[in-house]
Amino acid sequence: MFKVNTIILLITSTILFACSPSEEELMQESRKNMGSENYKEAINYLNKVISKNNTNSDAFNMRGVAHLQLLDYSKSKEDFTKSIKIDSSNYKPYYNRGNVHLETKNYEKALLDYNRAIDLRPNNADLYINRATALFELKQYDAALEDNRFAIKLSPNNYIPYLNSAKTLLQFGSFNKADSLLDLSLKINPENGESYYWSGFIKINTDQKSEGCDDLIKAKNRGFQDAIEALEKFCE
Repeated sequence: MFKVNTIILLITSTILFACSPSEEELMQESRKNMGSENYKEAINYLNKVISKNNTNSDAFNMRGVAHLQLLDYSKSKEDFTKSIKIDSSNYKPYYNRGNVHLETKNYEKALLDYNRAIDLRPNNADLYINRATALFELKQYDAALEDNRFAIKLSPNNYIPYLNSAKTLLQFGSFNKADSLLDLSLKINPENGESYYWSGFIKINTDQKSEGCDDLIKAKNRGFQDAIEALEKFCE
């Protein structure tokens, strides 16, 4: 009887061990859940990965992204910092931690993280786009323009740096240049409501009220909420 029980226990242990998912299998499930925007489930899998290997920098980075998507800024920043401590040669956690700082309006810290990310990956347009946003918020408009221009060179089919350059030029009163960039952004993404909003702003401020209100309507119809208040203020 003792021998039989021992055999059963050994068999059971072997089956449980064989059925236990590997670290990579858990990472694959995490990626799958991230891709389907099931962030809480992704965190559950990533917790298991980290319990198996607490030096997996990618797992900490991915879990940080999941927390960021759930607007848990404290946990996301903590995970990105852990990822950096494990592997300081990867630009992604610097970029992601910069995004946390950007979301929480800590623009100077965001700038530091974006600087480090760009040092590590100097040809990634997203890094320059987000650093330009931090620079804009810090009123460093010339530097913001420079970053957006470089982002356009790296990724000419991305509408965002055209839009952001236009918004920056408006700070200098350069309406014509800004309007040209907004036109380019709309050629790339005609469903971009914010570009219509700023185009409407320019037209209303240059004695083209009717055309400006048309653009504000287009912005509203594309879900840009600021256009609602602008329509009530300028177009009724």
